[in-house]
Parts: sequence; structure tokens; C-alpha cells
Amino acid sequence: MPNLLRSLRTSDEYLTGALDSAFPAADNPWRHLGSLAFLCLVIAVVTGTVAFALYDTSVAGAYESGRRLQLDPWMLGRLLRGLHRYASDGFMLLSLLHLVREAARGHYGGVRWFSWISGVPLLWLLWIAGLTGFWLLWDARALFSVTATAEWLQVLPIASDVLARNFLTANALNDRFFSLIVFMHIGIPLFLLAGVWIHVQRVSHVRIWPPRALTVGTVAVFSVMALVVPAESLGPADSGHIAATLSLDWFYLFIHPLVDLVSAQGAWLLALAGTLLLCVLPFVPGLQGLRAAQSASLPAIVDLNNCNGCSRCVADCPFGAVVMVPRTDQLHHRQQAAVITDLCAACGICVGSCPSSTPFRRIEDIVSGIELPDAPVADLRRQLQQKLAALTGPMKIMVFSCRQASDWRAFADASTAVLPLECAGMLPPSFVEYATRLGADGVVIAGCRECDCEFRLGDRWVQDRLSGAREPRLRAAAPRDRIAVVWAGSQRQLLTETIDGLRFRLKSGMRLPDSQTINAQDAPLHEPHDD
Repeated sequence: MPNLLRSLRTSDEYLTGALDSAFPAADNPWRHLGSLAFLCLVIAVVTGTVAFALYDTSVAGAYESGRRLQLDPWMLGRLLRGLHRYASDGFMLLSLLHLVREAARGHYGGVRWFSWISGVPLLWLLWIAGLTGFWLLWDARALFSVTATAEWLQVLPIASDVLARNFLTANALNDRFFSLIVFMHIGIPLFLLAGVWIHVQRVSHVRIWPPRALTVGTVAVFSVMALVVPAESLGPADSGHIAATLSLDWFYLFIHPLVDLVSAQGAWLLALAGTLLLCVLPFVPGLQGLRAAQSASLPAIVDLNNCNGCSRCVADCPFGAVVMVPRTDQLHHRQQAAVITDLCAACGICVGSCPSSTPFRRIEDIVSGIELPDAPVADLRRQLQQKLAALTGPMKIMVFSCRQASDWRAFADASTAVLPLECAGMLPPSFVEYATRLGADGVVIAGCRECDCEFRLGDRWVQDRLSGAREPRLRAAAPRDRIAVVWAGSQRQLLTETIDGLRFRLKSGMRLPDSQTINAQDAPLHEPHDD
């Protein structure tokens, strides 16, 4: 199972890399599927609100309302309808892609289970909202969908005949029920907005909005599509006749061909089975995701003797697992850090943010204010000393490698020492300078692909700490020209080239750019050499 999960993640990395060649890493749409879906929801809600002000909520007037917008000579109505339609389709498509990508990366188990579970009902809500939106047009397509939905609901055991006869047959639809459809179509998106808020509650520094370039590009594409390929109604609904052939929107009306293919009972079984599978996925043994398959690290713990209440760990935690509480000991500090164990991903990013996580402390067994029990700072310093002391080759390179990104064991040799970390963000900047003090000619920090950190924020905090934009900062005296940062992910070749390239430059006396960063889409920056 770990091999399967890693293969799925690697496949996602290759797709991400392919798009990285066309977009800047930070603006790659594949990395912003969730925020792009939210953007589509907002566009649909805003345009739907405007359309509602121009809409006649009656069986007799609904169709003509849509036609008036469609035939607006200024094409503003066409733009409004098209934006609403394509944003709604985009919301469904992007939400499904977001689900698939998170599943491929194993982001449904562990501390992420709440976000995963809370996202499942959102799929049902957005589908119902879109389906009722087609009914409001009250054209031939809407009549077909209402009738087909009534037949599908008839297989339900609870008052199915009464429900279908009194509400969802074409002859029974009247202005009162049409108002109910309007209420559903407007009310459900409000539940969706609330659901999205719940969905991200256990995520810190959440990217709710996509980057500005993607936002502008998405609105522009939808606008062009709305004008060039307008969202048009079919002929008016005729309760005495249902068209034999008509065009469908496969994002929302797929259920009707599915019922024809597998029967109404079969469609219900598929829908319920799919929903159940998504809900139990985080709790199936062996399927909790790549992180759970690799290790069972213990949550971080706080040592009050070394915690000064600075709150840096709170600011850096990607899942809100660290909070500040009133002091419980007799020290003069007002607050202390506390870990909510159920939310802790054991990523160690908080360790990298703690000012006491420095190897330069003179005591033998240093203890950080916050630590991972499985990887205390004292052990990291001891391993760093032992690994560098064991190197015998020329141009010694110290590699701090994220466990989630690559097979770190493959890079160790007589000239290269590798210290694995739970996340690149776990590395206190002082360890980089300490490694050079112990004899390392160069330091490489390796992690997941840029903007694809397994723990969301590790790459961002590493860059900010090295550049001095975030505490704890790399000291000004540190040899920045001997540091290379590579976001290679599982691409072993790129990490190998980075290590060899750094060694070649150091050997030839070439000056390196300060804290050189290499991304997976960048070309290798070294020349071949014999060593």
C-alpha cells in the first residue's frame, strides 16, 4: 500500500511539473483547485443574485425571463447568464479535481480527516444547487430533468409516490412550488459558503482565494466563453410533450443518463456507495495516506523550562495545533505554548520556529521549547556531528532532506552526509551555520516540490527564514553562498544534480548566489566533472 500511495503522489508530481512549464510555480492552477472552486462559487453567487433581481419566479414567466437576458442587445444579459452557468460548471469540475488530487496525495487521513469528511456533503449540496438552477429556466431541458428526477425519486421507500405526484411531476408544478425551487437554488449556496468555512477550520494560513493572476484569468476566460458560446435556453417547456433528444449539461444532469443505464435503484446504490466510500476512506486501515503508512510519529510536546511564550510556533503551525495558554508554572512569562494533540501532524515545523532550537547552546543535552519526541533537537545535533565527522571525501556536503520528498538514503556517500527531517520546515536556520562550523563545505536543503509541501507551509517558512523575512532568521554572518535549496519532490535526479552542482562550484571557486533555490522545473545548473 505505501508503494501505491507513493506512485499516486509521484503521478501527481509529474502532472504538476508539466503545468509548471507553462505557469509560475506559485500560479500553477493545479495547486489552487480548491481556491479556484471557491472563486467559481463566489462568481455564481454574485451573478445569481443579480439574475434573481431580473427573474420572474413563476411557471408562466420564468422562461421569458431567461429569454430577455439572452436577447439583451447590449449582451450584458448574455454575459450574466454565461458567467453564472460556466462558473457553476467550473465549481463542480474544480471541486471534483480537488477531491481527486487530495486523494492521490493521501490527504484524507491523519489530521486532515475533518477537512476531508466535511467536504463530502458539499458535493451533494453543489449538485442539488446546480440541478435546481436548470429547473428555473423552465425550458424543454428543465421539463425533462424534473420528470426524470421524479422517476428517480419514486424508488425511495419513504412516501415516494406522494412526493413525486404532488411536487415533481410537470403537471403539478405551480407558482408556489416554483418559489420553493427558487428558495432551494438560493438557499443551498448559502449552506455551501458556510460549509466551506467549516471545511477549512482546521487549516492555518488557508489560501481561500487563488493568486491574482489566476483570478483575473479565470474571470476573463468565463467572460469570453459567455459571449462566444452563450448559455442558451432550449424551447419552452410543454407539459404535454417531452423532447426525445436534447442537449444536457454533463456536470449536473449526468444522473439522468446514468439512471437509464443502470436503473433508478442502481443509480441510488452507486451514489450512496460512493458517498460511504469517501466517508470511511480516512479510517480504513492501510489507507490513511502516505504519511500514516510511512511512520507513526508522536505529536509535539512543550518543555516549559525552555518555552518563553514567544508564540512563533503558533504562527508557523500549518494545522492550528499549537495555541497559547496562560502560564502554568512559576516563571515570569505570561503565556506558554500548548499542543492540541488531535490536530498535530508531527511535522516539526514548530521545532524549526523555536528560538531555543539552536545547536550552539553549550549544554550537552539541549532541549527545545517544543520538540518531536521521536526526533529531539539533541538527537539532531548529535546525528549532525557524527555524520559530518564520518565524511572522508573532498568537498563535504551536508544535506538536510525532507522524509516526505525523496528516498534520502540513496544520497549518502563518503563526501555527502544526509540528515532526514520530517519536513524541511523543521530545520532551524542555526543548524545550517552549525554544519559549516563543523566542516561542511556546502549545505543543501531538500524538500517537496515548491508550493507542494506535504505539510503545506514548510517550503514557504524555509525561504522566509533564510531570506530574513521571518523569525528565526539565518544570521547575517552565515555563509549564504554555500547554501542551496532544492524543491525536488521525488525527483531524485534533480537532487543529485543539485548536490553535484554545488560541489562543482565550491571546488572551482565560483561564487554562488545567496541561498540559491532550485525548483523542479528549473534546468540543472552545473557542468559535468570527474570526481
